[in-house]
Amino acid sequence: MKRVLGGLAVAIGLVLPISASADCQKDLAGKVVCGAGPCSRDLKGRVYCARFRFGSVVRTTSGETVCGRGQCVTTLNGDVLCSNVDGGGAVKQVDGTPRCEGQCEPASVELCEQASAGQ
Repeated sequence: MKRVLGGLAVAIGLVLPISASADCQKDLAGKVVCGAGPCSRDLKGRVYCARFRFGSVVRTTSGETVCGRGQCVTTLNGDVLCSNVDGGGAVKQVDGTPRCEGQCEPASVELCEQASAGQ
């Protein structure tokens, strides 16, 4: 019985996806910047990371880099709206209106972090 349970535990471990982890990137000056969630460089080479583990980093149509707690979508007007739930889903419906898990909130620079890896 113990062998069966042990084998089952290993099989489940192999099937489950690897959990998301912090991301790190180098800026143009060579400084490593890390965040709780994914990271991206802006047009000037500055690194922005999502404060939330399953958040998003998005570049707006004007070139600004912003972050959200969950997934983000860009509206027909160019606004970036994100789920206010950490890792929550966001989709653009057929008519172009956004729909978010929880509520939709605007993406912002305040939801990004720029912590040096040495901190």
